Amino acid sequence: MERISLTGPGSHELVRKPGVGSCSIGPYGDLEVAPDEHVDWTVFDQFTTPAGSPWPRWIDYEGDDTGWITWAARRPIEGFTWTPYAAHDLDASGADIHGLAVVLRRARLSLTLPAGRFTLGGDLGLFTPRLAPGAECPPLSLHPDTMVAPDRPYALPPLPTLAGATSLAVSVPPLRQPFDCASLLQFPGLTRVELSGSLVGLEALTELKGLTALQLRYAPELPGLAPLDTWPRLTHLIAWNVGEADGKRLRAQLRGTDREWRNSSVSKVRKPEWFTTEYGLPFAGWPSRSARAAVKAFRTAEAAILGATTPAQVEAAVRGFVAAINRLSRIETTEREDAAVAVGLLTAATPLGDLSKAAAAWFDDARDF
Repeated sequence: MERISLTGPGSHELVRKPGVGSCSIGPYGDLEVAPDEHVDWTVFDQFTTPAGSPWPRWIDYEGDDTGWITWAARRPIEGFTWTPYAAHDLDASGADIHGLAVVLRRARLSLTLPAGRFTLGGDLGLFTPRLAPGAECPPLSLHPDTMVAPDRPYALPPLPTLAGATSLAVSVPPLRQPFDCASLLQFPGLTRVELSGSLVGLEALTELKGLTALQLRYAPELPGLAPLDTWPRLTHLIAWNVGEADGKRLRAQLRGTDREWRNSSVSKVRKPEWFTTEYGLPFAGWPSRSARAAVKAFRTAEAAILGATTPAQVEAAVRGFVAAINRLSRIETTEREDAAVAVGLLTAATPLGDLSKAAAAWFDDARDF
């Protein structure tokens, strides 16, 4: 344990654990800092890993101090995840960050990107990207917030500045809004595409004539996916945890061609019920720790409701579930909606009938998020 002057003289105690190369900073971080507090990033200059590289290697920061950009111009960072609270207009093109991730849910951000891989999560419509003069678009990874609305596909917002992207990954949960692959056509030069989750509009990928690598994960179905020989330059395919029928079809195509496939495989093909069992609850998009707690609380309430003989017992189970969610930190708007969906699932078919309308009132009365 060491005393560091992160926000003022001797403001924080830093505990470094062997083998841990990351550090979180913010209202709920390893180092607790309010979103509007000034951070002296240079306090980390004294720390290195046993191999002599800068420590921490990965930083997760929630807050609005933007001094990390200037600091990273002279001190390399392997990975930096930033969740701002206020609006910003910044130039991070000089930052030496191998992978920058930004999560937006509260305010708009205009940002000139650094050269390394860039990841964007949350409400993608809040983001305005820029590229430094002469810079190429870096590899992109997008993780949009989605709703429990399987009949309403999600399309990427227009990102004309990034139209020159050649590598793009998009990830959504399997049983929420499906991702509309037609929105990928705003990036006509894509050569590498990675898709995860529920997907529609896969026929649009035929327009990506230069595709050389395609990865598909956690996809219950692959509607409209063209035969692999549609892409003459495609030599790398990964299909992992995809629907059984589509997985078998892709395996047959890999075996039935004399094309040289590099590090390609189709594995973990799944029956439809596997996706329902694994992802049927509306917590798939939550942070892993919160998701585990929410699933545990849901199962507890579910068991209580199955044995209920009075409406009061159902109400007690619902309120117990909501109390568990109240104890979690940082409940975002989308997560509040998910919790309401979970209450609906718990009470739509109880031993006493459909109590979802009453449960909605219990939910609003009990929640403090």
